[in-house]
Amino acid sequence: MKDLFFVRHGQTEWNATGRMQGQRNSDLNDLGREQADINGRLLANLDIAALFASPLDRTRQTAEIVNQYLSLPVTYDDRILEWDCGDWSGQLREEVKVKWADEWAAFQADPYHFRGFNCETYPEMVERAKPFLAELKALRVNRIAIISHGMIGKVMVSILLGLKNHEAFDFHQANDKIFQVTLDGNETMVRHYVAGAGPFDGIDSQP
Repeated sequence: MKDLFFVRHGQTEWNATGRMQGQRNSDLNDLGREQADINGRLLANLDIAALFASPLDRTRQTAEIVNQYLSLPVTYDDRILEWDCGDWSGQLREEVKVKWADEWAAFQADPYHFRGFNCETYPEMVERAKPFLAELKALRVNRIAIISHGMIGKVMVSILLGLKNHEAFDFHQANDKIFQVTLDGNETMVRHYVAGAGPFDGIDSQP
């Protein structure tokens, strides 16, 4: 049996203002550092044996805080970088809706296949995440934490759960939420933690 804990980075300055980050950098704010600290305390009680993280600043900062409680080597991996949202990167979400109105409508209609100006597609994220997940499954440790992002984190959870294309957009990972995916033979189970509380069954805290 193997447990994978998918941690989203703490809230950033850009998260708080509604600015799209993509693969650009934005530092954790005070709330984000607090969220990372809470998640570090939680993970310290879950026998984590390996720690992976995206190399962007916000995930590095989160990993540094979390690792105060784990004291593990951190493996940074480009394959779990956030969705590259191209020309939308650094733009306020409300600005994108106006400046790229047609493209935003297309994204809302079919986010799975959407490709905006210089944007990465969802299937492209799937292709870079699959080998990473395969390597995690092959590791000879059973409890692994992965610190990544809102979109690529959902991609990885969706792959492991075998969700259909549209189902990947039916749930959200807040900055204070951890998904625990348990792989037990041919069975896969998901639970989650919110702000250090849990585990709760399923993906979302709401029934």
